[in-house]
Amino acid sequence: MIRQIRRTLVFLLGIFIMSFGLAVSIRANLGTSPIASFPPVLSLGTTPSVGFYLLAVNLLFLVLQILLVGRKFPLFQLVQIPVSIIFGVFTDLSLYLTTWLEPSNYLLQWAWTLGGVVLVALGVYLETQPRLSYIPGDGLVFALTLKLQNIPFGTIKLVFDWTLVVMAVVTSLLLLGHLEGVREGTAFAALTVGPVIRLIGLVHKRLDK
Repeated sequence: MIRQIRRTLVFLLGIFIMSFGLAVSIRANLGTSPIASFPPVLSLGTTPSVGFYLLAVNLLFLVLQILLVGRKFPLFQLVQIPVSIIFGVFTDLSLYLTTWLEPSNYLLQWAWTLGGVVLVALGVYLETQPRLSYIPGDGLVFALTLKLQNIPFGTIKLVFDWTLVVMAVVTSLLLLGHLEGVREGTAFAALTVGPVIRLIGLVHKRLDK
């Protein structure tokens, strides 16, 4: 029981750190990581919060998982519903906690963008360690990998992420009339979050020895 509680706490800590990293990236205003690029843009052009749109998008991803996998979908993975709610709430809380973060120049924007990437990577690493569940966006990529067995996971992940970026760009142009929320920081996050996760894993293994 104690081990299960510890695993759950590590998982929740990962979700919180990931949401805080997302909030920092939003405040840096150079663009967020691709998988989280769509909700902030929607929030800029409408009334609901980023957390609300994260919840809505993640629930849509869960529905798509179920449609793709069908009867093979593990009922336990319905835990992604509360995970999505928690992720949305944590993101709005993190945005509230970072209202003070207003970088005054481009160099500081990049510094905070880098900080956001490290936080997101750390959050993802911690979230995956207990192997309890995953956020629905990752779950959808896994489901697509099962369905499209001839296509490597990395390729599906890349196409999925950049599809969300394109959707965010189109939405920004339609709602705001200009590009906002998707910038050079989005491309930077796309290229660096994975390597930073691997680096964190290596450091963790060395410290465990």
